[in-house]
Amino acid sequence: MTRIWIALAVAASLAACDGGNILTGNLKPVPPVHRIPVDVEGRAILIAEDPIIETRDPVHIARARDHRVPQDLRASMTKALGLAGFKVVSTPAEPHDLVAKIALAVNEDTGKVRQTYRLGLRGLDGAEVVQIDWGWPEGTFVDENEVLDYATHHVANELAASPRVFAYLRRARADAGASPP
Repeated sequence: MTRIWIALAVAASLAACDGGNILTGNLKPVPPVHRIPVDVEGRAILIAEDPIIETRDPVHIARARDHRVPQDLRASMTKALGLAGFKVVSTPAEPHDLVAKIALAVNEDTGKVRQTYRLGLRGLDGAEVVQIDWGWPEGTFVDENEVLDYATHHVANELAASPRVFAYLRRARADAGASPP
């Protein structure tokens, strides 16, 4: 009789997990970052500010600040862009080709928490080059210490596949080479 109750308790626990990874250990690994084309490797991106937390709930903002989410997200994005082949600088005085704005949007309008990791890149003239919005896939679980790396590696991979960024960088290099020293 005790075995039946244990079996029922385990079955109820599994049903409560709703396909989650609590008992199965089905954690997603952090993906590798794809490299950018060789002719644009080493181009510099300025990340001078901590990311913005976009939400209507001031509790989310306070919690994010208490846990240093903006600073950790910035560090993780810096690392991911470096793995892609970019040079990342932190002060406007350093030479750079693009200016990055990073944000994390948190939305609970549907009753479920939705996170969107944003990377906006602008040229030196302020014109938008690309805006990448990567939404956390529903039902995706990662190790709690790898959440930001998982997200920023996906953002960096989208950037590494962006023809608009490469076209801008190649055009900027050609313009710089055509102008007098």
